[in-house]
Amino acid sequence: MILENFKNGYDVTVGSSLAKNEKNDCAVRALAHAFNITYDKAHMFASTKLERKNRKGTSSLFIKLAELGFASFDLFEDSLFPETRTYGIHPLKRSKSGKLVNTDYTHKEVNHTVKTFCAKYNKGTFIVIVAKHALTVKDGIVIDNPNYKFEGYRRIVESAVKIS
Repeated sequence: MILENFKNGYDVTVGSSLAKNEKNDCAVRALAHAFNITYDKAHMFASTKLERKNRKGTSSLFIKLAELGFASFDLFEDSLFPETRTYGIHPLKRSKSGKLVNTDYTHKEVNHTVKTFCAKYNKGTFIVIVAKHALTVKDGIVIDNPNYKFEGYRRIVESAVKIS
């Protein structure tokens, strides 16, 4: 099976000198896509606010984003009309077991997969955390590594935050 609603997450790295030397940067790419900012701005945000070390990944991403509650970015600071954008960060409610549960199943607690998450949350922007990986879902479209286009829809969603 192939994800029809898929966009290559590496598009945001084009033109970034930081991205060329990075690895384990899925959270940086997810942030860049979710907040509509450059890779370099997302990299700086992850370093300063989420305590991400270069080439090391971002640990406890959901907890750190939920604690922040909002994110502000200075855009076009080198232009005549600089702008600051502020986004709300809202964690999606999880069950007592700490899982993001698919409520369509009433007989037992079942987690969302990336596919069911996209179907249910097809409006808005979300940063989705799966096992040791982060991706963005925008209006039901998965923005992720190209290798997940074919098998990524089956991954279990551990947690997610809504960006507004």
